[in-house]
Amino acid sequence: MKSTDDIKKAVERRTHPSYKNPARFRLDFIKENTFNRLWSVRMTRMRVVLVSLAFIMAFGALVWMVIVFTPLRHFVPGTLRGDLRAQYLETALRLDSLEEAARANEAYLSSVLAIMRGEADTIPSTFEPAGIPVADSLAKASDAERRFVSRYLEEERFNLSVLAPIAAEGMIFATPVPSTATVNTGGDGTVTVSAPGVLPASAVYRGTVTSVAFDADGRTVVTVQHPNDFVSVYSGLSDVFVVKGAKVAAGQRIGHVSPPAVLTFELWHNGALLPPHEYIAL
Repeated sequence: MKSTDDIKKAVERRTHPSYKNPARFRLDFIKENTFNRLWSVRMTRMRVVLVSLAFIMAFGALVWMVIVFTPLRHFVPGTLRGDLRAQYLETALRLDSLEEAARANEAYLSSVLAIMRGEADTIPSTFEPAGIPVADSLAKASDAERRFVSRYLEEERFNLSVLAPIAAEGMIFATPVPSTATVNTGGDGTVTVSAPGVLPASAVYRGTVTSVAFDADGRTVVTVQHPNDFVSVYSGLSDVFVVKGAKVAAGQRIGHVSPPAVLTFELWHNGALLPPHEYIAL
């Protein structure tokens, strides 16, 4: 005979079973016209979460690979190299100059057609096929004009850097040292840079290393030839990471200076020493 307590426990087990069936999910692919099940997937809640996370991670990895290993990376802000950006700006400026020349040539041809049709007698003296203003050859220069030209030629005869700002158009120079370094600009255009610790030196623009030599103190001097006849010189280097003939990019590390030595930086154009602060944000 079962006691009353045993009977109560049996009734409680039947009304409140201890076994709980976990939630399950099923994905069915059914053919609509015949209602035949073509494919079925059964998953628990944990498996649904894991599959979702795996799908998100795979999609993120695919997007990362497309951005890193395809030209799409150039459209991501901050990933374009400094030398490429300078080339794009230089190309844009050249295209703008070509557009100006094309408009001038079009105006010149329009004037020629007008003369051939009898609509005009002469070509305007403000245009020529190359798009350069043409001076009136019949008008004689005044005394004031001749004195001005003579004085200008005398003043600029030995000024070899007068064309440097024009040559630097479209070129974006990088700073050769970190912003935390102490920069001292001399009156002759030479810049000396010091730092409490190791001071890295970087190329200011893309170019070719033309010289790796030693100064009187046993320090290394690196010279880099840049486009448009610009030359940068880095003196006082303790260690050098480039060799003669190597191609460097803007911002590429070329060496470093160990304290208490200082870095001496010079920027040249066509044999003239330039003030670097006018071209580089030091």
